[in-house]
Amino acid sequence: MASIPCMVKHLRTYALFFQSLFILPLAQAQVDQWDWAPKETLTAEQQKQLGRYCQGSYINSWQATDITGTNLSADLIVRDKNGVIHLQGAAEIKQPQTSLSADKIEGVPDEYYHASGNVILRSDSQLIRSSSGYIDNSGKAPTAFNDAKFLNHASGARGEAKLLSRSQVGVVFIEEGFFTTCEPNNESWKLYGSSIELNPNSGFGTAKHVQIRIADLPIFYFPWLRFPLDDRRQTGFLFPSFGYSGSDGLSISTPFYWNIAQNYDATITPQYIQEKGAGVDLELRHLSPYGQTTYEQSSFSDKDEGEQTLIKLTSTQKFNQHFSAGLTAEGNPTEDKYPEANSTSIGKKDNYERSAYFGFNNGNFLNKITYLTYQTPDTANDKPFEWLPRLSSSYRIASSYLDYKIDAQYTDFYDPAEDNFDGQRTVLNQDVNLNFSNAWGSLTPGVLAQYRDYNLHNYTTDSESDTSITHLTSYIDSSISFERRLMISDESWRQTLMPRLSYLNSPYEDQDLIPDFDATESTMTYSQAFSHTRFNGNDRIGDTEQVTLGVESRLYDGRNSEKWAFKAGQVFYLEDRYVGINNDTDINTAIDDSKRSDLLTSASYNGNRYSLTGNLNYNLDDSEVNLVQLVATLEPVDDIKINLSYLYTINNSDSDDDAKQASIGSIFPLNQNWSMFTQYTYDFLKQDSIKEIAGLGYENCCIKVSLSYQDWLNDDEKFDRGVFLQFTLRGLSTAGSANSESSVADTYWNQGQVGY
Repeated sequence: MASIPCMVKHLRTYALFFQSLFILPLAQAQVDQWDWAPKETLTAEQQKQLGRYCQGSYINSWQATDITGTNLSADLIVRDKNGVIHLQGAAEIKQPQTSLSADKIEGVPDEYYHASGNVILRSDSQLIRSSSGYIDNSGKAPTAFNDAKFLNHASGARGEAKLLSRSQVGVVFIEEGFFTTCEPNNESWKLYGSSIELNPNSGFGTAKHVQIRIADLPIFYFPWLRFPLDDRRQTGFLFPSFGYSGSDGLSISTPFYWNIAQNYDATITPQYIQEKGAGVDLELRHLSPYGQTTYEQSSFSDKDEGEQTLIKLTSTQKFNQHFSAGLTAEGNPTEDKYPEANSTSIGKKDNYERSAYFGFNNGNFLNKITYLTYQTPDTANDKPFEWLPRLSSSYRIASSYLDYKIDAQYTDFYDPAEDNFDGQRTVLNQDVNLNFSNAWGSLTPGVLAQYRDYNLHNYTTDSESDTSITHLTSYIDSSISFERRLMISDESWRQTLMPRLSYLNSPYEDQDLIPDFDATESTMTYSQAFSHTRFNGNDRIGDTEQVTLGVESRLYDGRNSEKWAFKAGQVFYLEDRYVGINNDTDINTAIDDSKRSDLLTSASYNGNRYSLTGNLNYNLDDSEVNLVQLVATLEPVDDIKINLSYLYTINNSDSDDDAKQASIGSIFPLNQNWSMFTQYTYDFLKQDSIKEIAGLGYENCCIKVSLSYQDWLNDDEKFDRGVFLQFTLRGLSTAGSANSESSVADTYWNQGQVGY
């Protein structure tokens, strides 16, 4: 073999310009043509880098050399009288960052090279194989490869083309080619194109007669397709979504993205439902130096109801570290008619918000002014109070021993129906406590001072009134911490035990004249048992004198991870309660005379294969369970998941909140790639199942597919059913349709990511 070093400054084999190409087309090829190594031949470290379902990896054999210029080698090297160099037999041209090999190469350095027979072009993470190629170094003619196969080792994208060429300005042309990110031994999907043009200058490509094939079956066809080559936003169609429901028939949506300018864009989504009608969704986004503004509109022409529309405008702006502003404007112009198909973030609601705010923050000093109104489409619903406006301010000082917080608020409430009352409310809350703590315990005495002032208007009597209330609440919170070490499975575990004792004294104050603008009752839980207020909101000041006892214990493993947590507590009332959520308060008529609360318990476990969270409220006086919540996640063996849940809650102040439901969901593999998932939810109060799901899923290194049949009780208390298909082609896009109701199907789909 002869070898002649030739000091040619530049051999433009154009490996780099093909780099942008490797997000596109290719074809079935023998495994050994793709630098492919099966999983069993990889090192332990290489196997760790593989995806869960991948069966091997592309091995980049390129190694940069320390040579300068160009090194030519072949069995025979000849330079003719015209300066053309002829390399025959095992011909190879090497440069520091590229290499070109073929059976035969001829050309003029710095001008062109023509290679034929087993042409291989290599550079870092790139490979091109072809029957022949022409490499132009002068910029006078396009560079081209015939019958080309190309690969990007890093991304795993590979392809094949009858003709692969590059113009003088860098535009790449692919004739009769396809692209896939699938492994050579398992090509689940391919993207074909009869003619593909890649323009790295503009950042997008175009293709004619495009087919997306799954398992070699054509699934989508596009006569023309425009797609991005980089992160620059490009105008064009996005992948469609589709579904089928027993009541609605076929449904399809085809979103179109419009890149209007660098700082604003739009997504337009036509919608079609076979048995309902058609519509269009619109999303406009604008980005300023201070924040983002978004306008959304969903309109649908229903065959029965006619026009259905929802709109939403949101804007959040932060001008600097101190000043911010924002607005929300929602609406249902078609008055209680809601789009059957809707891809926007706004859905059916009782009340649609119209609000604006301006904020000023300086460290611990927080201030905000808010103007809030609503649209209530259903005239049968009560309209909530509006704020015209609300001013809020808070300040906090905290040190090792002292914690002081003050909250001030002024609200001008307006009753849009003008059939009851409204007015102005001024609120001042001050909470100060001392904290004495060390490693074994804490003692925190404190005082909560609350002031309310009202100027009210009664529409029924057309009268004005004033009232106010000043209230002092005192409390003492304390805890003691114990800790011990345990030896479990030859590991040093740690257990903590923390008894808690809290005293709360909130004296009775007559509140007959105090209105209810925003007061709500708190749900009694272990955490609420240690709260210093009985009600949420700033109207009702609950009276109580109580002692709360609680105990918490946690168990940590040798890696200091929490494995078990137990909590139990109970409130013991020293006085009856006379202040309720309604206006009437009478010192002679108790609204709650129970001497103790339910026994409030909770437990949780976090294991390697099992997790459990449970809550139980037990009434010791009536020997009755009022609340049971149980959520368990089990993985008895690898890849088998079982989700169990149970909810039992009765004796709520609102009987609509009573519930008694159980659910079981499971995902289990049928083999390495196929899985099955199911869910069954039963409502004991309705004495009927409210959700039934059965589905199949398939996943490998480059595709994930989920197909499920779902039968569920919707928000209108009517049963609906449908078949839902979702799939993602990794390296290309995601398509299909999912149910808006959450279920085990979401767990399997896992947002299209690997595994579940």
